[in-house]
Amino acid sequence: MTAIRAAEPYDLSRLMAFDSFPGDRIAEIVERRMLVAEVDGVIAGYIAWQTGGCIGMDYVNKLVVDPDYRRHGIAQSLIAELNSILNGRVFISTGADNSAAIGLLRLTNWQPAGQIVGLRPADEPEIFYYRDL
Repeated sequence: MTAIRAAEPYDLSRLMAFDSFPGDRIAEIVERRMLVAEVDGVIAGYIAWQTGGCIGMDYVNKLVVDPDYRRHGIAQSLIAELNSILNGRVFISTGADNSAAIGLLRLTNWQPAGQIVGLRPADEPEIFYYRDL
């Protein structure tokens, strides 16, 4: 069973075992802008956001699932929990080559908002999506 809860500082070492994104996880944890998904007591993924981080609206800047737990509904559970945390229009983005993320966003009812070229290596477009919570 998957349990979703607010991240705590003691979760950091487990997060770093499967997280390759840059950024300050401590700030996200302390500022209560991160949720973790636990499966049988093991952290299997997390979602974090920036308040007002995309043209003044909340922006999900990280959605990460341990490779050993992918394709088990972890990301869907984390996204679903956003409904109880955030409200209004929320944005998220991914690279145009990330077919798994694009499929997940479509499955969980995110709407295309546009793209920006030049943010990612080799000019891979960054595709933005939004959802009204």
